[in-house]
Formats: sequence, C-alpha cells, structure tokens
Amino acid sequence: MRHQRFIITAGIVSLCVGISVVVIMGVNLIPKETTEIAKIVFVDQSGCTVETSDGFDINIGQCTGKVGDMINATFDSNIRERYAATHLNGG
Repeated sequence: MRHQRFIITAGIVSLCVGISVVVIMGVNLIPKETTEIAKIVFVDQSGCTVETSDGFDINIGQCTGKVGDMINATFDSNIRERYAATHLNGG
C-alpha cells in the first residue's frame, strides 16, 4: 500500500514538473513585440541593425533610414532573455 502511494505521488509530481517545463518554454518562445526609439548602427541587404536603449544590436529588417538615424523600431524583446540564457558568463 505504501509503495503504491509513493508511485502515484511520484507520477503526479513528475507530471506537474513536465507540464511546468513545457508551459515555461512555450511562453518564452512566443514573440513579445516591443517598439522603442533606437539608433541605426548598420545597414545592408538584410535590413537595418539598431541599438536598443539597453545596448542590444537587433536586425529589424528593411528600413528607410541611414546609420546614425534614430527611428521607431519594433522587435521581439524576448531576444534579450534568450541571449542571457545562452550566454551565462556574459560573453
């Protein structure tokens, strides 16, 4: 009886952990659009790369500005969290 209760409890805990992992991963993969004023730092065939207010360089696609212009840029702000998660030592 005791062994059976332990197996059921372990199964429920495992299921809860599994569901939590899937939900957390899914939320981080859903784009979170942010629009802010950013400075164009690079322009090429793939579009404009801007520097955000917190120093991230992000390619925003085609734009009509030139290097040094300040523009309203819309991008997926989850990029910051994904970068932090893959660069744990800051480099």
